[in-house]
Amino acid sequence: MKCENTVKIGDVVKSLDFPHTSDCYYIGLVTEILDDGRFRAKTIKRVWRGKEDEDKRLDEDWFLAPLPGRMLFDDEFTTPRIQVVA
Repeated sequence: MKCENTVKIGDVVKSLDFPHTSDCYYIGLVTEILDDGRFRAKTIKRVWRGKEDEDKRLDEDWFLAPLPGRMLFDDEFTTPRIQVVA
């Protein structure tokens, strides 16, 4: 699958964590595109093994992820690793 960066500041994205599974991911609002090929997003929701993670002990309310096409195994994802959902 050919990956192209379609992510921009203000997008709400779903960021899958692992190839071959879609039940572990973050949903977040993109707040910054970094010069090193990653983006920063404010976390809206985190899902682990299909269930919303309600662990409130996490200190960060944001996450970093590689832009589409910038992760080593992007071509192994059956659906795009980063999906713009809003």
